[in-house]
Formats: sequence, C-alpha cells, structure tokens
Amino acid sequence: MNQIAFSLESEIYIRANSEDFLSPKRVQLLENIIIYGSMAKAAKALDISYKTAWAWIDKMNLLSSKPIVQRISGGKGGGGTIVTAFAKELMFRFKELEALHQKHLESLDRSLEFLDNGSMQDSIFSRLNAQLIHINKHENRASVSLKLDSCEIISAQVPMDFIKVNSLREGSSVCVLIESESVSVSKLDEKELSSRNRLHTKVQDIIIHEDEVLLKLCLSNDEIINAQITYASYNKLNIKKEDKLLAIFKAYSITLLSKGE
Repeated sequence: MNQIAFSLESEIYIRANSEDFLSPKRVQLLENIIIYGSMAKAAKALDISYKTAWAWIDKMNLLSSKPIVQRISGGKGGGGTIVTAFAKELMFRFKELEALHQKHLESLDRSLEFLDNGSMQDSIFSRLNAQLIHINKHENRASVSLKLDSCEIISAQVPMDFIKVNSLREGSSVCVLIESESVSVSKLDEKELSSRNRLHTKVQDIIIHEDEVLLKLCLSNDEIINAQITYASYNKLNIKKEDKLLAIFKAYSITLLSKGE
C-alpha cells in the first residue's frame, strides 16, 4: 500500500454581526489595491470580477466602524481608490493572526502522523453482521440487544431517531461497526470482568508498529474483530498467535448501520 501524507489545512475568517468581514482573499484584494491603485486591476490580479471586488469592499465598509477603502476623484495626479490607514492596521493584525494560526496548525498537524504510518493500512473499524433481538426504547435513545452470526449476544445504544428512520424492529438485520481503538483484550475469565460486551476470540494475526499493536481476532464463525492496543499491554499479556482472548468493548462504542446502507 502506498504511503499517504496527510496534512491539516485551515484558513482564518473574521465575521462581524454574523457576516463575512475579513478573509485571506479580501486581505489580498486590499493589498492589490495598494499595489495597483485601481479596483479593476486589483480584481483582475485576484481573478475575480470588478463587480465582486466592489461587493466585498462595500460589505467591509458597511460592517466596519471606519472606512476600509475610499474613492478619491480628480485633483492632481488623477483619482483612484485608496486603502485607509485603519484598513492597513486591520491587515497587519490579520496577518499576525494568520502567523499564530499557522504555528498552531503545525503543532496540530503532528497529531495526524498516526494516519500515515503503517498502523493505518488496515481499517480502523470491524464490521460484523447481526440481528436485532430486543429493543428497549427510551425517550431519546434505545438500548438494543444484538445476536451476531457467531451466536454471541452484544448490547448497543443508538438514538431513537435511528430506529425510526430505518424502520428497525426485532428481527431486523444490521451491520455492527466497532472501532479498533475501543476494543481491549483480556485473558481473564469473563466472570471477573464488568464490561457488558465480551466476545470469545482466537488471535489470528499480530501486527506490531512501534508502540502500537493491531490484533486480528477471529470469532467462532471466522469473522474478524480488530483490537488496537499498546505494545506495553501486548507484552504484559504475552500474546501469541492462536491464543484465546476476550475482546471487550462498551455498548456506546458500537455504531449500527442498517442493511440498506
């Protein structure tokens, strides 16, 4: 699988009274006006229409406490369009914010490194087939019991609207999605565990990547559930292929999809 480099991108927009006021493109338009002294040339350099450029300026002037751009007519040297000192101060402050924003983005960008390392080559979700066997309806949410194809029973919590929109009832078939990071594993007897959802599995494969380990766990019907654990946990449990493990996860960590999806 080809290595994919992910990056985080974002731009600053300043709004006034819930309307667009300053944006990178609008600041660039103001800079172009300073450079060319002409709205037509400034708009052309930004690849927008003359009409759009004036619409932006008129909106900024309307929302601002002081004029952003003023038209100067006639006189020595002819007329033109000028960016006010107040607008130049706004532009300066906006660029300061952009620099701070970019610095923060670079910090956040490092949080995406896990996306393009080897540990993400497998899906982060396990998909299991199930049948609804009981629906306990509450005001806004429903607690449901699900029978997997492996004949084990698990519980999930879903919004009541999900039940209604998909016309689900006891006997309906659904897909169960479980994120690998929400699955923990244990060699303890299930009676010693408090977690509601426990599946009996056998270790089919072990994928080690730096300080993370992805376990591919096989159910009795050969369906696979993925568990992503730390290397420290993997080492502590001394996990090997063919080991029998309990896959453990909370009811709220399950996402249901109707079979129509």
